Amino acid sequence: AEVLITLGIIGVVAAMTMPTLINKTKNKQLETGFKTAYSIFSQAIMNMKMEEGENLKDRYTVYDADEQKYVNADDFYEKFFKYSKVKVVGECSYTGKIMNYNNTAEGNTSYTAVGREYIRDALSNGMCSYIYINAANINITVDVNGTKRPNQLGHDIFYFTVDKNDMLKPRKMSKLYTDEELEDEDFAFVAGVPCSIKSKQGGNGAGCAYYAMIDRNPDDNTKGYWESLP
Repeated sequence: AEVLITLGIIGVVAAMTMPTLINKTKNKQLETGFKTAYSIFSQAIMNMKMEEGENLKDRYTVYDADEQKYVNADDFYEKFFKYSKVKVVGECSYTGKIMNYNNTAEGNTSYTAVGREYIRDALSNGMCSYIYINAANINITVDVNGTKRPNQLGHDIFYFTVDKNDMLKPRKMSKLYTDEELEDEDFAFVAGVPCSIKSKQGGNGAGCAYYAMIDRNPDDNTKGYWESLP
């Protein structure tokens, strides 16, 4: 009887602690993947700058109004992967929905419309990516663990841009809109580039890369980003 009671207590304690341990392990893996992705992609931009010269953003965001396209976009795409030393080996195929940061809506952004057909490049390191040049910006999306779950913005899917100093810049929330304010916004799903447990926008998570980089919870400065993923 004493042995059974002891085993019962151990079972209860294990049931209480295992979910926490599993989440910590999963979040640590996502953090490692994020740091690896940023290291690879930022090094690719640095290598391009060294070989091609400065002003990458100006050079590769030239828009031809007659052709209605960014004429150097394909060139950037090819050189980016050349200098990253990561190969595109196929297309990523998602079987389920991609969700936002706090799992309250299907993930959606205006500049890299998240979906099965958009984060399309399967990379040789197991990640998925999408490069999109629009509105004079070079946007880079990465899913740090490929098509594996959780497939959520701000968890394994992050957004970066190339700034005017030829640096890979993580997206950052500019403003947390209220529901009333969003009623007047044309692109309400991504207005303010949100990253907050309080937001129900489809684009919630688009501005999380900055907080993931500095490991700070966007809603509570006393907590780390990765330890408190919603």
